[in-house]
Amino acid sequence: MFFLYLYDVPAVVKSIKIGAFIACANFIIQGISFLVQNFIARNLGASTYGFFGVLQTDFSIFSAIADFGMGTLILAFFGKRATTGQLFRSVFQLRIASSVLTAFIMVLFALIIRRDHAIFWGELILSLGLIFQHAFFDWFFICGRFWKKLLLSKILHSISYTAIMGIALLYFRTERIEIIALAMVLAALPAFFFGITQSLNRKIFKLTKRTLLFSRLMFKAGIPYAISGFASYAYLPVGLYIADRFASAEFLSSYNYGHKILILCSGIMVHFISSNLVTQHLSQDKYVHLKEMLTFVIFIGICTTPLWLFPRQLLQILFFAVQWTGESLDCSSQILRILSMSLLFQAARLSMISTLLKNKETYTYAFIVSVAGAANIIACLVAGINLPNNYIPVFALTGDILITVILLGYYIHRKALKW
Repeated sequence: MFFLYLYDVPAVVKSIKIGAFIACANFIIQGISFLVQNFIARNLGASTYGFFGVLQTDFSIFSAIADFGMGTLILAFFGKRATTGQLFRSVFQLRIASSVLTAFIMVLFALIIRRDHAIFWGELILSLGLIFQHAFFDWFFICGRFWKKLLLSKILHSISYTAIMGIALLYFRTERIEIIALAMVLAALPAFFFGITQSLNRKIFKLTKRTLLFSRLMFKAGIPYAISGFASYAYLPVGLYIADRFASAEFLSSYNYGHKILILCSGIMVHFISSNLVTQHLSQDKYVHLKEMLTFVIFIGICTTPLWLFPRQLLQILFFAVQWTGESLDCSSQILRILSMSLLFQAARLSMISTLLKNKETYTYAFIVSVAGAANIIACLVAGINLPNNYIPVFALTGDILITVILLGYYIHRKALKW
C-alpha cells in the first residue's frame, strides 16, 4: 500500500512519461554512439582511447558554452512561443551566433592549451561540430512539442552516424583521432539540415534592432543558467581530467569506460529535468514534495541496479569489441560501481532543481552549483596529487553529495518541503 500511495502522484508520473519519451528519442543516437564507441576503442587501443574521452569531454564543455544556458532559459520562459514569429527568428539568430563564436574560442583553446596533446588536431576539427550539431534544433522540437519531428531527427542522425562511422572504423579501420572527429562532424550534417527544413524561412537571417536587443537581454538573463551549466562540468568530468593529468594512460582508459556509461545516464537525467519543468509550469505549486523525490529516487534506483550489481557483465556487453584484460576490467568495474552512486543523488535533487528554475531563483541555483562544483574540483585535485589512482572516482562524488545536501538545507530553511 505504501508504494501504491507513493505512485499516486500525477505530476511526477507525467514528468516521467515526458522525460522517458525525450530520453528514448535521444537514446536512439546514444545507443548507436555506444555501439560506435566499441570500435573506436578497439581501433585506438587502450592508451589512446582515454585521450579520445578527454576530447569528447572538451567538446561537451564547449557545447555548454555555446548554449550559454539558452536551452533551459527558452524552455523556462517561452515554451511554445519560441517556435514561431519574431521570437523564433531572434532565438535562432542568437543560437547560431553563439555557436560560431564558441567554435572560434575552441580553436584558440586548442592552439593554446592542447598544442602538444594527442587530441590537438581532433580538437580543431570538432570545433566545426559546434556549428553543425545534430541536436541544434532540439529546443525547437521540445518547446513546440513536435515529438514526431524530434524522433525523426534522431532516427535520421542514427542512420547517418552508423553509415559514416561504420565506413571510417570498419572499412578503413582508421586509428587516428582526427579522422574519427571528422567523421563525427560529417555524420551530424543530415540531422542539422533536417532541422533547417522543418523550422526556417526566408526571413530568418534578417537582422533588426529588436534582434540585437533580444540577444543582449537573453545573454544577461542566461548568465545564471550558463554558470550552472559550466559548473556542472566540475562534477563527473573532473575525474576524467584528473586521471588524464595524474594517472597512467591505462587507468585513464579504464576510467573512460565507466565515465562513458555514467555520462550517458546523466544525459538522460537532464531530459527528466526538462520534462519536470514542463509539468510544473501547469501548476502554481512552489513546494518540493518529498514523496515525489522518493518516488523518482526509487524509479532511478531500480533502473540503475545493474550498474552496481553487475558492472563487469555490463561493461563486457556494452563494450563487446574491446579486448579486455582481467586487470582493466576489474578497474573499470570498480569505477563504474562507485560513479553510479551519482545517479541516485541526481535523482534526489531533480525536483529541487526544477522548482528553483520554475520559481526563477536562477542565481541561487547557480551559486549552489558553483560552490559544490568548486569543492569537487578541490577534492579531486587532492585525491589526484596525494592518493592512489583508485581514490579518484570516490572523490569525484564530492560535488554530488554536497549539492544535494545544500539544496535540502535550503528548502528546509525556507520551509518549502512538504510530504
